[in-house]
Amino acid sequence: MKHVLSAIALSLSLAASPVLALNVDTNTLTPTLTFPEPAPATVTKDKSGLND
Repeated sequence: MKHVLSAIALSLSLAASPVLALNVDTNTLTPTLTFPEPAPATVTKDKSGLND
């Protein structure tokens, strides 16, 4: 009985493997990285005027 069940399981897995190989979704393997906008540079003022 074990041989019959293993033969059925093996045949089903071999029959389904091409279908499963074509349906691999690679979009969920790596997350989409998002980064915040950089902060604007500070502007200071001294005796000579504006410094960037």
